[in-house]
Amino acid sequence: MLVNRYPFEPALSLMGPRGKILTSLLLIIIVVIAVWQFTSPALIPSVGTKYLSSTLYANRGSWTVLEVSGYGKVFLAFSIANTTYPRTTLQTSYSILVSKVNETALPSYIRGFTVKLTALHIQDNYDGSTSAWAPTGSFPDGAQATSLFNFKTSANHQLRFTISYQLYEILFIGSLTDHSTTQSFNITQNVV
Repeated sequence: MLVNRYPFEPALSLMGPRGKILTSLLLIIIVVIAVWQFTSPALIPSVGTKYLSSTLYANRGSWTVLEVSGYGKVFLAFSIANTTYPRTTLQTSYSILVSKVNETALPSYIRGFTVKLTALHIQDNYDGSTSAWAPTGSFPDGAQATSLFNFKTSANHQLRFTISYQLYEILFIGSLTDHSTTQSFNITQNVV
């Protein structure tokens, strides 16, 4: 009968030092890919002109912009709507929706394009008032931001919306930032 004289003696190792190092490197690579995948923005579908003519999302105006990437082209639709009635005594809420109208054929390793809003600035030409913004939760068909604006006087106001965003290429695993850009749009708002 054999008795282990050293009960705390380690058992025979199934892997040598090289195997442990390779396993550790493989696990680190898997974690890096997982973090890259989960921090990528969501792929938004092409919705055509669904929001360009919508009175709910584009009652103040809509525009289509062509973005050229290193891998293809994408048409983005910018829709601006006021979701509350504009008054001088109450804040007016504005919604900005960026959706994808169409995109060209892409290489097989790219699933599509998406956008991420990075800044929104609203300025009134009547009195110089400005407004900040807040990104909105998950909108399934695009990127959306909302902003509250305080009108100080009753008049016909010209508002300039300056929107900064990043265009992403969504890969099968992760994403790549293609470029950042800024677009400006003017709307007219009558305040009583």
